Amino acid sequence: MATPDATPTLDLDRLRADVADALGEPPADIGDADDLLDRGLDSIRLMSLVERWRAEGVDVGFIDLAETPTLEAWSRLLTRS
Repeated sequence: MATPDATPTLDLDRLRADVADALGEPPADIGDADDLLDRGLDSIRLMSLVERWRAEGVDVGFIDLAETPTLEAWSRLLTRS
């Protein structure tokens, strides 16, 4: 069990891999600034990613991701230093 100080995070490579998996595309094809909704990441796929990451203990919200649907924005939101 994780300690309260151990906040899980997702790095940019992991975000790219998970999004690519959800879209059925190679990770290298997804740019940091690409609008993921324009690339086909619909609400069902986005919610699936949110649930996957929440199951791993990441504090992530659907609305936060939907408002700024790029890997670079998600990385800033989800990566803690």
